[in-house]
Amino acid sequence: MSNVIASIVIYKHTRAELERTLESLIQSPFITQIVLVDNDQSDWANQLIHSKVIYLKSQGNFGFGSGHNLAIRKYAQQAEFFLICNPDIYFDLAQFERFVQFASGRSEGLFLPKIVYEDGEDQHGARLIPTPLNLFARRFSKQLAIHLDRQYLLQDKRIDRPVFVPYLSGCFMLFRSDALLALQGFDERFFMYMEDVDLSRRCAEQFGTIYYPLAQVVHVYERASHKNSALLKAHLKSAYQYFNKWGWIYDAKRAQLNAQCLQQFESYSP
Repeated sequence: MSNVIASIVIYKHTRAELERTLESLIQSPFITQIVLVDNDQSDWANQLIHSKVIYLKSQGNFGFGSGHNLAIRKYAQQAEFFLICNPDIYFDLAQFERFVQFASGRSEGLFLPKIVYEDGEDQHGARLIPTPLNLFARRFSKQLAIHLDRQYLLQDKRIDRPVFVPYLSGCFMLFRSDALLALQGFDERFFMYMEDVDLSRRCAEQFGTIYYPLAQVVHVYERASHKNSALLKAHLKSAYQYFNKWGWIYDAKRAQLNAQCLQQFESYSP
């Protein structure tokens, strides 16, 4: 049986907010350890006693990627797979088993199942690498975003089999540990947002990334940066850093990886 270590970064989260996530992870026989990385000073996580749970206190809130990197550097070499998991995820054990068993038979570096809301609606976690216009429209022009999202979120594609997708959502990223360590985890220059795009595209280029729509997990997703001005500012800052790193207009690798993804769908219509 393949073994998986899961990492969750918490910041002012309550025990109740993590209840379903912890229950799902603890009950899975594939999960051997769950690393709770505390970016604040939790009044409950360091007192949580379970054989699978490890509490790891960071030196401060240096961001989502920085928190996960602490767990990656310390524990990833101890398991075949390493799971980056949001604190608002839960899943059916049979679904997760199907997902891990699929990944165990593949050589790629990163895998993502179908991500759905609690009502079953698809969150479109499999995406193309975004352009500046994609992100700008999603923030400031709903009408334009609806048009652009048809391609960016692959909404016009029938995805009923495993496919290569260059950007896999950061809420539930299952990595081969050796690939994740070779990539050196997240780029910690991104405090919050865009770090998953950056890591996913690096993995896509070096090891491959696979979207597996035949299993699903539930993500209790709230678009916090649309409601909180401070988080919106953080999102915009990360987008600026990301496009400075990879290119605003000219990004040859983005074009290549996106084309590679879209070519898979030419053989059948949606």
